[in-house]
Order: sequence, then structure tokens, then C-alpha cells
Amino acid sequence: MISPDELTAAAPALLSTPDGRMTQVPVSGPSGLSDYAVSPLGMPTALLRDEVRVAFLARTSTEDQQDPRQSILRQLGNSKAAIPESWVIVAHFYDVESGRMDLAARGRGENYERFDIPIARDGGIADLLTESANPKRQFDVVICENIARVARRAYEGLSVERELERNDVPLFASNEPITVSGSRAQRILQRRINQSVAEYEVLNTLEQSWGGLCTHVREGWNIGKPCHGYKTKVFKHPNPSKAAKGYTKSRLEPDGLKGEPSPRWRCGGTTNASAATRSQTA
Repeated sequence: MISPDELTAAAPALLSTPDGRMTQVPVSGPSGLSDYAVSPLGMPTALLRDEVRVAFLARTSTEDQQDPRQSILRQLGNSKAAIPESWVIVAHFYDVESGRMDLAARGRGENYERFDIPIARDGGIADLLTESANPKRQFDVVICENIARVARRAYEGLSVERELERNDVPLFASNEPITVSGSRAQRILQRRINQSVAEYEVLNTLEQSWGGLCTHVREGWNIGKPCHGYKTKVFKHPNPSKAAKGYTKSRLEPDGLKGEPSPRWRCGGTTNASAATRSQTA
């Protein structure tokens, strides 16, 4: 716990001038800075300079579910529109991977040139964290479109945020307030809500997708390649709008081959007898 005396002693902050000298920022007066801005709980003083160097952080989902080129271009555009005019993006870090991956496995993709992304890539999220620990790093702050682009799970998102914070590098999002002189408490509250929402959204989508697949199978429809001894029979899609677009569904039926395998081995299914036999030998 910081005592009031310690807060008072630490209130005057040091600000670097263009010629490299350090000058003291007054708590109040002509500077117009709030008490929060010069507080030890506030943002790094580097953000009070006229020009702030920004690292852009982006992520797009797997290439078969999203267009990485368009997604990252959109994220960069939204990030540029959100930062103050005196802030300049000097580095670009992005990945094409799932946001649900463990942080230790993130940022290891390659062959990004095949996506034709017209943004020079300085590395992925792992490179960003490594660079942030360098005293001579090329950026002062990190910006992303929203916190879900950092990670889809709250633990990984917090880990990235804490690592950057330890290195005096704040993490901002374009859909959250970007201020350097106000209270951080309200921003932290909104950040934690957004991280919870990001994790909820992906888990809810996965649960609904799984439920849809289960319903699809219970309705008798097939998924993927037919099992041995079966073939698919194609039907018009039961949804009229999808049927109008030429979409179809398929069901399995025996292919009539001689020497058809026993029903207990078809499609991974088992008969009551085979299940009883395995339970006796287990």
C-alpha cells in the first residue's frame, strides 16, 4: 500500500525534452496535467512527449476461416483512426493463428508472403514481447483493434498485458478510451470486461457449433467421407434458400459390396454384443 506521503513525494514526474535533458513536470499549473498524469499509478512519462512511437499488434484467425489480408488491413485502419495525431505507428506485428492457442505456442507461423498482405511485418506476438524488454526498443506503446486480437482467452490476454506493463509499455485498443492523463481504474474495468467477452464469444461459438453437429448427425445426415461399406446418397438441402444456391446434404446407405464388414465395425459403431464383450475383458 502506498502512503499519502509517498504519493506526494513521487508526484513530480520527469519528462524528457527534445534535446535529451530531463525536466520536472509540475503537479498543477500551466502544464494542464492532472494529478493522475504525474502519479506513480499513471502512464509512463514517455507518453507525455509530443511524439509517441506505436507498435501495431494484429491477429487474424486461421486462413480457411478468414481472409488474413483484409482482416489485418481493417485492423490497421481502425487502429490508426483511434490513436492521437501525435502518435506514429513505427512497427507492425501480426500473426495468422487461433487466439485460443497457448501463449508459448503463439507467433511461430511463417510464409506470410503468400497472403499478399501489403504491410511490412516486424514479427509476431512473441517478437513483440521480446522487443518490449529491450531498453532500446523502437516503440513506446502498443495498439490493437480490440483485445480479442491479442488473445481469445483472458489468461493469455492478461499475460501479454502484464508482460508489456512490466516493461513500461502500455497496451491500448481502438475500441477503448485512449487517454494518458486520466484515471486508469475505469479503463482497467472496461478492459477486463472486454477480455471476458472475448473468451465468452469463442466458447459460446464452439458450444453452438458442437450442438449443431450433433443435431445434424441425429437427423441422419453424413459428415465427411463415407465409412467403409457405405456410400452417400445426395439430397437437396432442406433449407429452401440454401437449396436455391445449389447446396446439398447427404446420407449414408450400404454400397452393396460383397464381404461387407460386420455392423460392429461400421462407422465406429458397436453392437450390444460387442460392447458387452469389451466390458467383460476390460
